[in-house]
Amino acid sequence: MTALTGSTGSPGTLQATDSTVPIPMVAERPAHTATANLTRLLCIAVAAAAGIFGLLSLPSFLAQAWPNSALAAAAWAASFGLPIALGLSARWGSARIRRGIVAAEALSFVGILGFWLIVRGTPLPAGADIPWVITFTGVPCVAVAVFAQPRLVWAFTVLTSTLSGFVRFTTSAEANPALIGLADGLYSLLLVSVFVAFTLAARRASARVDEATLLTRQAEAHRAARVARRQERLSIDALVHDSVISTLLMAGLGRTPPSVVSGHASKTLTQLDALRSPPPQPVLLVSDAARRIGTLAQQIAPDAVVRVDNPARAGQEAGIERTVPSAAVTAILGAVGEALRNSVNSAAGQDPARPVHRRVTMLSTTDGFQVTVSDDGVGFDPALVPPERLGIAESILGRMTRLPDGAAHVRSTPGRGTDVVVAWAPDREPANRTPIRPMPPPSVEPVETPSVEPHPSVEPVETPTFLSRSLDLTTPMARLILALFVFVHGLLAVINIVPGRPLALMLGAYLAIVLSAITLMRPMNRPFPRTQVAVALTLSGVGAILMFGYLPAHDEAPFAHWHLGAITLILVVLAARGQIRSAWMGYAVLALLTVGWAVETGQSAMVGVDLVSRHAGTLLAGSLFVVGLGRSERDLRVLTQDDLARARQDATTVAAIRERKAQLRRVNALARPTLLRLAEPHALTAEERAQCLLVEASLRDAIRGRCLFVPPVIHAVQAARQRGVEVTVLDDSADTPPEQLETLARTVADVLDTIEHGRVTVRVLPARRADVATVVIESGAPCILTVGPDGTLRAPE
Repeated sequence: MTALTGSTGSPGTLQATDSTVPIPMVAERPAHTATANLTRLLCIAVAAAAGIFGLLSLPSFLAQAWPNSALAAAAWAASFGLPIALGLSARWGSARIRRGIVAAEALSFVGILGFWLIVRGTPLPAGADIPWVITFTGVPCVAVAVFAQPRLVWAFTVLTSTLSGFVRFTTSAEANPALIGLADGLYSLLLVSVFVAFTLAARRASARVDEATLLTRQAEAHRAARVARRQERLSIDALVHDSVISTLLMAGLGRTPPSVVSGHASKTLTQLDALRSPPPQPVLLVSDAARRIGTLAQQIAPDAVVRVDNPARAGQEAGIERTVPSAAVTAILGAVGEALRNSVNSAAGQDPARPVHRRVTMLSTTDGFQVTVSDDGVGFDPALVPPERLGIAESILGRMTRLPDGAAHVRSTPGRGTDVVVAWAPDREPANRTPIRPMPPPSVEPVETPSVEPHPSVEPVETPTFLSRSLDLTTPMARLILALFVFVHGLLAVINIVPGRPLALMLGAYLAIVLSAITLMRPMNRPFPRTQVAVALTLSGVGAILMFGYLPAHDEAPFAHWHLGAITLILVVLAARGQIRSAWMGYAVLALLTVGWAVETGQSAMVGVDLVSRHAGTLLAGSLFVVGLGRSERDLRVLTQDDLARARQDATTVAAIRERKAQLRRVNALARPTLLRLAEPHALTAEERAQCLLVEASLRDAIRGRCLFVPPVIHAVQAARQRGVEVTVLDDSADTPPEQLETLARTVADVLDTIEHGRVTVRVLPARRADVATVVIESGAPCILTVGPDGTLRAPE
């Protein structure tokens, strides 16, 4: 016996290999992240806003030039050139370079404000007393918000808004400059806070997207690895069942000539060695595949009639040469071989002398390649086949289901023979969802196949979170900004009360605008309702009409037209909620109302254009921000899909290689020494045949009772079989073994050690059951024992 098995061939010397080691590469962060995309987008948005406000401030700059024109030009160039440089560096510059540009921009802006306070702290001419430098306070604040921590961002925003108010106070030519400076500083704080809040919200959202994407990537990679391990394991199991177990069974039963056993053993060893590397030929000619199938049929069932059909030329042999993937040919050969072996062993039933006619029909079409194995034997009821019988479930149906574009069907009725159809049908739905198109010979009825988890590449995965939908205006900061909106515009309205004008109109306008702003404060977890958009625009329009009815012509007060800025801010928020078209439609109506008011009050239409155009830059900057955010989302979605696909592919490849190596180590340790000895033709002794059957039984345990293929159970099963006990070990846990597996293994081993004769069936139950296993003992008085999670045994009541 030792000459047959070798030192490593004992079935009890190998523990099941746990190949569920996590794939290390899934922890890597993707190359393209939402944070990186958003940072680039915001840098470009800051540059665009700087360009817009730089052009708008140019008339004021030329009118307010400093005595030193070179210094003035340098200040203006620094104010707008640094943000533009930031945008240009968005794609090629490192994070350190961009941070340096932002720091220089922030310091230069504060320096310029300080210069206005210290050197030019004198009133400017009436009508031109708004310094150009305070017209773009939001640009450096948003730039800082792209990179800095929130506390530093808000501190910088408050500082620059306060300095802007002081600059306005020192340069104002109005009668009450302190009040003007206060109002200007508060309005600047409100306007800048809106864009800073959007920027910080987008940063938080991008961080959540990155975290969710990373978790999704890890989950997808682990899932792909789990599926790959399962598919690889099932493929190896099918080979073991078809070749290794069949060879050992032939040798152990002693009914096959030694030369035939030797040939099967040599072929099996060649197949095991071939699994160490991919097939050398990616495709095979159909004629080669047909020849291989014919040779296989002659080896297993010499009496079978082999025929090749071509429906394009009925009654003739196939004349159209096509190719079939080598993986498909390998799977079909394995399934056909198993179908023929089942027919040879079982089709005659209990009467070996009963004549059985077998035929193997091959069909090659533009839709693929199909093989049908038929016999007119005793047949069977597929529904009554025990789940532990692997021939049909794994070697035929399971093998073809795992093959891409593969399919298999079995039809059998007691007394009416059996038909097995296996096919490779590309450009079709997967086999587990769409039946094979009927082809002659006879039609078949599907049999339920074992549940196999689909490959992850067929399931789309969406980006976990959308950035634009994360701009939630129900946060405490959003409520604070709304309160500032209400307070600032209330202050501006009070400052600009016109004696003798109907105060009710101004109060009604203020309330309508405030209500319009409040309607926008809702969570962004679904598309913004059109009715609410209409309400916001209507209220803003009513507020504008009432204010134009209240304002006299030629009102030169600094904030007389405060409602234009307030409505523009509402439109900016509306654009940020994804309603850009509605926002610009509202702005167009506002422009028409402003021009109409100017003409109605005897002024030039250009007066209205000048009033409303001052706020176009604000809405344009907000719109560009949202448009860029949407493009960034689309790009990120594509990049995320690609990254997830790469993660799946990497995980699948690594897991399949690891699982294949683990399974081959197990099979080689259990069976290779015996196969090597069987490859040398010689007559086996009774002891050698018994050892072959023991090894064959151990291999079946490794396939059917995977989670219990551990040393305590392996040794106990082997000892029980040597005592003459028939032992069957089954695992129905579906790759979810019990948590206390060691305890279960010891309990099962203890029970097996007490059985001296008869039959024992150990079954691990599916997960989430109250009990983890059952032990059916048919020795003397039959009994059924259940095993609890803690390993306790009890008989059912």
